[in-house]
Amino acid sequence: MAILTITEAAKLFGKSRTTLYKHNKSGALSFVSGSDGKPAVDMAEMLRVFGSVHGTSVHNTQNEHFNTPTLNTEHDLLEEKIAALQEVIRRQDELLRKADDREKWLQERLERSQQQIQALIHQPSEQQPPSAKRKKWWPW
Repeated sequence: MAILTITEAAKLFGKSRTTLYKHNKSGALSFVSGSDGKPAVDMAEMLRVFGSVHGTSVHNTQNEHFNTPTLNTEHDLLEEKIAALQEVIRRQDELLRKADDREKWLQERLERSQQQIQALIHQPSEQQPPSAKRKKWWPW
């Protein structure tokens, strides 16, 4: 699934960053290292610990009457979540593209190395002229 920064996860699930760090320290939530080396959390891990994304419920149990401001607020909230998820998808696509580029570069490097090895193996060995017998340094 998607890897979220601590701030993104906190906003998406309606929790504070401190709460996420406390859950991590207690062992209820595990962090991973993000692409920039900073702590991050997997979306699946957040769903496991906190359940659904904050505010996804359209049905309001306290108030059965849906008035226009409430609908607009919920609509805006859903639009923000869609935008956040689209950003996550964009980042994942970027990471995938970078991984593909890295794999392609490594494959080309491997092929060049193999060609160099084959060239060295099949290269005719040059006969070195016999060297003159060396004089001993010690006279005895």
